[in-house]
Order: sequence, then C-alpha cells, then structure tokens
Amino acid sequence: MRDSFKAFGLWAALACLLAGQAVWAGDVVVLKGATNNPKNSGHYQGLLIFKKLVEERTGGAVTVELYSDAVLGDEEQMAEGMQMGTVDVMMAASAKYANFVPEMDIYSPPYTFSSWDHLKAVIKSDVNKYLEEKVLEKTGDRYLGCLTDGVRNIFSRAEIKNIDGLKGIKLRTMTGPNETAAFGALGVNPTPMAYTELYSALQTGVIDGAENSMTSILGMKFFESCKFILRTKHCYLTLPFFISGIAVNKIPAQYRDIVIQAGRDTCDQQLDWSIAFDQENEKVLVGKEGVKITELTQEDHLRAVNMVSAVLDQNAKRINMVEQLAQIRAMAK
Repeated sequence: MRDSFKAFGLWAALACLLAGQAVWAGDVVVLKGATNNPKNSGHYQGLLIFKKLVEERTGGAVTVELYSDAVLGDEEQMAEGMQMGTVDVMMAASAKYANFVPEMDIYSPPYTFSSWDHLKAVIKSDVNKYLEEKVLEKTGDRYLGCLTDGVRNIFSRAEIKNIDGLKGIKLRTMTGPNETAAFGALGVNPTPMAYTELYSALQTGVIDGAENSMTSILGMKFFESCKFILRTKHCYLTLPFFISGIAVNKIPAQYRDIVIQAGRDTCDQQLDWSIAFDQENEKVLVGKEGVKITELTQEDHLRAVNMVSAVLDQNAKRINMVEQLAQIRAMAK
C-alpha cells in the first residue's frame, strides 16, 4: 500500500511537471496577506488576485491566507507587523506607509495626479523605481507596485455645492501632514481620525464629512449618514503593495522571483478592475441608495489645484524629492 502511494506521488509530480506547474517536495509556505478594509473592497480584491496568482504559479508550494477588516491591525500596525513577521503582504495608503519610508509621501497630497492615465504613467516611471529602492533600503520590504480603491471625492452629511462651501466644515482626513495641510488650504477644518472610528463619527455628527472612493463609501456604508458627494477627484488613490523582507526570505529560493512577479502582476490586474468597480459602485450609490453627486465646475477644479499646489512643493522639499515632483507634473502634460 505504501509503495502504491509513493508511485502515485511520483506520477502526480511528473504530471505537474509535464503540465508546466511548479512542484515542491518540502513544507508549504504560508503567507499572511492583510488589509484594514472589508471583503467587498478593492483592497481585498487585490489580495484575492495575489493569492490566486501565487498559488497557481507555485503549484501550491506557497499559499496565501487572507485577513480583512483590520483583524491584523490598522495600516501602521500592519506595516510594523511586516517588520516583526506577523504580516507578510499588505497594502497601505501612501501617507500611512510614509511613517516608515518618508519618500512614499510623494504620492499622498491631493491633486498629485490629474487622471488615471497620469497615475499609470508615473507608477511605470523612474519615480516609482526610486521608491522601490528606498523601501528596500529603509525597511527590507519589497514594494511591488500600486493598487487602488478608486478616485476619492468629498462626501458629507449636508450638501456642499462648490469649493467655497467647504469653508469651516469638519472633514475627517488621514493623519499625514499633507492631507491636513492640503484640506486646510481648501478652507476646511481638517480632523484627523482613525478609519475604524469614522462610521460612528459620521453617524453622531462629530464630523461633517470625509473623503473616499465610491467603493469605500458604499462598502463601509458611509452613505447611511452622508447622502451628498462633491466630485472633487482630488485623489487618484495609490495603495502601495508590499511583501516583507522576512516573507521573501522564508519562500524557497526557486519561488521567490515567481512570488514577487505575481505581486507586480497583481497590481496591474487590480488597478483596472478597481477603476471599473468604483464606477459601478457610483451607480449603486445614486440609483439604489439615493446619494446625490454634485459636479465640481472646471473653474472650481482649477482653483482647488492651485490652492494646494504649495503643499505639494513643500512636501517635495521636506522629503528631498523636488526633482521627482517635477517629473510627475511633466507627465501630466
């Protein structure tokens, strides 16, 4: 009986080789992939794509366990977990990961990108390669590329009709200096707050609004208290995607490049998927949930860009990336 099992195992291994699949006779390596967002988010879809590609391409020698809803912590805690070996794969807003690699903040200020085509050009450029080098140098992590959850707009409990209507409202922002400075320049009262506290703060009126993608507004049910969206398109969201250096080292040598390439391919696939998903979620918000979207005029859009331009300049100086900011702006033309 035992010989039969051995023979079957050899036959199965041979069959896998003939089919072009990877075969690994050792223990299976398990990677923990995490996000602070729910399973109906673009963040989680990125992890699903990564899991599929890794497990297919390694023939099951490397598998990926997925964790959503901040089970393994918020973005800063997950990034710390990458250094401790408790998190292997994650994505984070640029501003959050900038706590560990300041140069990543080049992508975080509002109105850094003017369109999806602009963003795609930048993340295929030397600017992005420079960030890869800095991440590896400062943390040992591998920066694989960028995911997204869509384009971010301002949503609120009461209707806001134009840029002037932002003056004085309490708007939840991320904790990064660029977000608070940029929204302050737009006239709002920036109110940094943990993402996990946002739903209740909107429900109780502690804050007047926040900013996020259509996907997040729908998925996190922010529309229950906020029925109004001002289409500012201030942030074509970059979610840098990482695998930890600890994780890379525990992957068998013959699979390391395969897993890293799977991560890069994940970014390409997820980006297009998430852009389309965000557009579909907008239709649901308007058609099913009764959300009203107010379009920002071209004049107001240009005003907003100009109002925050100095924040981008100051940020680039602070992180020694003035040259890279100039390259980013040139790619928008």
